[in-house]
Amino acid sequence: MDEFKINEAREHGKSTLISSKFFNKGVYRVRNANNGKLESIAVNIDKIAAVTYDGLVKELGEDCVDKNLWKDVREGEAIFFYSLKLESDFVK
Repeated sequence: MDEFKINEAREHGKSTLISSKFFNKGVYRVRNANNGKLESIAVNIDKIAAVTYDGLVKELGEDCVDKNLWKDVREGEAIFFYSLKLESDFVK
């Protein structure tokens, strides 16, 4: 996760994540995307949604969709939207 999302999860106890990678629901230790180091927090992914670029453009219109989100996603594949909560029972 990027620094902003890590801080958001710490401060509010929850956050969201957009990724071209698929993660199953469950508890994950957080790696800081800015420096590659593991953080002393864990998150529980509890909701997942997927959408393709064409599907989102069809639903929202091309000017509402950030094409940069799809730069690492092959044409026709989905990007994943996650809702996650800070998990304090696993990391002390």
